[in-house]
Amino acid sequence: MTKTDTYAQERIGFYEARFACETIHQLVTNFNSLASSRGWTAERSCYSSALTREMQRRGIDLTAIMSNDTGQQTIRYVRVAYDKDSHALLPIA
Repeated sequence: MTKTDTYAQERIGFYEARFACETIHQLVTNFNSLASSRGWTAERSCYSSALTREMQRRGIDLTAIMSNDTGQQTIRYVRVAYDKDSHALLPIA
């Protein structure tokens, strides 16, 4: 494992621990902050990865914002709302 890989895993672990303690409402707020951010850094990648993993761990349906068209997971960073009935994130206009 390279130094960069180790750093990324440490940061993802840091965010995973943080997100595990948050409510679904807080997770949605965090996701929506990514939608309004224009910059992309390695730190944002770690944050996004941990946030997505936590939502998946909780069984939240991300189908409306996630695709695997290219064989690689792709997330659309748009503002979302949580729908309790379907336990899903849904894009909002």
